[in-house]
Amino acid sequence: MTDEEGTISGELDVMLDDAGRGLVRYRDTDTWYTIGNLEGEPARTWECVADLVKAIKKVAGTRDAVGNAVVFEA
Repeated sequence: MTDEEGTISGELDVMLDDAGRGLVRYRDTDTWYTIGNLEGEPARTWECVADLVKAIKKVAGTRDAVGNAVVFEA
């Protein structure tokens, strides 16, 4: 889930900004978006991009009890 666009997608690149917040961009584009959350709380910070990737992979492809895709939130 991105703060700016509120979307999810499969083919993404991730990185951290200078404050440690997760950023994501759609492959082959130049615009980076902040990974946010549905509650509108400040975005979580990460020690390293490997931790962010691990957290994303943990929920990737999962569904809730009624079959909706689970969105990664930070």
